[in-house]
Amino acid sequence: MPIDPSTQSIDIRRIFTGLALAAVLLLALWFRGLPLLFVILLVCALGLWEFYSLFWGSSRVPSRICAIVLGWCMICLTWLHRPQDALVCLGAGFVLASMSFLFRWDVVEDDNAFASSGIFMAGLAYVPLLLLPATYLSTTKLIFVIAAVAISDTTAYFVGTRFGHHKLWPRVSPKKSSEGAVGSLVGCVIFCAIYGEIYGKTGWFSFALLGIAVNAFAQLGDLFESALKRSVNIKDSGNLLPGHGGILDRADSLLFAMPMVAVVDQWFFFF
Repeated sequence: MPIDPSTQSIDIRRIFTGLALAAVLLLALWFRGLPLLFVILLVCALGLWEFYSLFWGSSRVPSRICAIVLGWCMICLTWLHRPQDALVCLGAGFVLASMSFLFRWDVVEDDNAFASSGIFMAGLAYVPLLLLPATYLSTTKLIFVIAAVAISDTTAYFVGTRFGHHKLWPRVSPKKSSEGAVGSLVGCVIFCAIYGEIYGKTGWFSFALLGIAVNAFAQLGDLFESALKRSVNIKDSGNLLPGHGGILDRADSLLFAMPMVAVVDQWFFFF
């Protein structure tokens, strides 16, 4: 079904919230050190809380706190250049989730007993694990990926709002348009090409290719989070950010794009 752009309007709250978030991120990246670590830990805690709220509502508070502690340990250990210990924390989370399943199933013989353990582990893999690159990527690389994702999201929003006529994937995200997705790709590639020509070591063309990959992962992250919300019939993951919803609604694209850039950075010298 085509989308009628006249029924959509630009949310001013979204713009002001986006500018405020950009200011906080720039300050954290400017000072780095503990301010940046604090922001990462805050995003981790709020993101995990929102993720578990999608499936558990307001219940299982001890499990949420346990996941947040494990997530914080993973982030802090990676920050201290001990990523191997961060993986041990992820393994410890699996052991705890397995024990929870074992004793729960033994007591109530619930056919869905393993589902809660799977959700617990999915949260650890989705939020703190994907946030780990933020603890060791340089300021230049973090600014690049954050800016590329922000431009992807912004161009998708404005192009989709103004020119969107055809739905991209109605079952997953009814409001996203194919025109917005194309606008997102074009905006990201143009930004990355310009960035590469000015600051990169490999020139504009290789950065344009990197921009395609960044945009692809950013849109996949956005669609994945949309599918999570649709699976539980929830519009937004939270209401913390006016015009955006929750932390996951704002960070979903970055959570997918940042690890991809971190992996590419290990093999190719873009910066």
